Amino acid sequence: MRIANVVLNDFTRDNRVLKVSESLAGEGHDVTVVALHKEGLPMEEKRGAWNVVRTRVATAVLPRGTVFGVLKMAELALRVVWRWRTVDAWHCNDIEAFVLGWCAQRLNPRLKLVYDCHEFEAERNAKPAIERKMVGWLERRMIRRAEAVITVSPSIAAAYRERYARHGIPEVHLVRNIPEPNPAADGEPSDRFRTRFGIPQDGFIALYQGAFTHNRGLETALAAMRGLEDSGIHLVLMGYGPLQSLVDATAEALPHVHVHPAVAYEDVLEHTRSADVGLVSVKPTCLSYLYCLPNKLFEYLLAGVPVLANDLPDCRALIEEFHVGQVVEADTAEGWRKALRNMRQKNGAQFGTGLTRAAQSLSWQAESNVLCRLYTRTAKG
Repeated sequence: MRIANVVLNDFTRDNRVLKVSESLAGEGHDVTVVALHKEGLPMEEKRGAWNVVRTRVATAVLPRGTVFGVLKMAELALRVVWRWRTVDAWHCNDIEAFVLGWCAQRLNPRLKLVYDCHEFEAERNAKPAIERKMVGWLERRMIRRAEAVITVSPSIAAAYRERYARHGIPEVHLVRNIPEPNPAADGEPSDRFRTRFGIPQDGFIALYQGAFTHNRGLETALAAMRGLEDSGIHLVLMGYGPLQSLVDATAEALPHVHVHPAVAYEDVLEHTRSADVGLVSVKPTCLSYLYCLPNKLFEYLLAGVPVLANDLPDCRALIEEFHVGQVVEADTAEGWRKALRNMRQKNGAQFGTGLTRAAQSLSWQAESNVLCRLYTRTAKG
């Protein structure tokens, strides 16, 4: 099949789109990632067996907001829909791409749409109520036009089935965002963080990796480190985002807090295995976050690092299934301090068997098998 893998960003850090493209191209499909152009990036790229084509959008410089969003979508509809309307299938990453795919399908009724929801789209974090209602309205009217729906966690899959059952929702498939294995991340624990930051061998390293942004529990994790000055517990924050200044200021004030820049996708697991525990501190401020199974959770487990997580149902289920960490009793600075002290006192070896089982059971190969079977049936249909 000729597949347009449509994503409305510049495709420089979207690892899920990359993995989906490689898996489908590996099955013999003609895959092109359709992304947005950004100054300094090539308009077209060859990535092995698949391609990237970026679209230059004049309205990309407009400020955020509903009105400007409509203008941007209108230009995208003119540029992207018209060019890619003749392929066999659109893999639509998120609601905006699905709307464009629905428009393309109006011009080409034979076009197949696969709606890949990276989050619970109508319940995303920090979205104004009017935007959430609009997304729900769009999904109710368009979801029956999809060949299939893909979600990233069991709870989101169940929520989609329940919410849109009477609106003609097709099959809902679970494809979790598990990273590709990295042979360099096998073997003895890495000492990258201890070496870089001068952390002693008996120091206990807690790792927060990912976006430095609101409602990910970053502020609580930083607050928790005040009061742990003489505990031997160190917090390493690896990533970037709008809360960078808060992270930098805290690291400057507290010698046991350290900031590491974000690293390339292929180097993440090698750095992750330098930690003693990985933090999943996402706050359940919306259904999308409550039901999340974040990338970092799987990155910790595949790197052999136990997890300390907020009480999020799918995260709890995975931790308890494999016995690979614990859930924080109270999502407060004191609650995290208590949990960190408790994890340090535990013998890390007690999680070894569970981490081994998790690494053997969790793989992108297994997740991509679901994806590839779906497209095999779609091609025959």
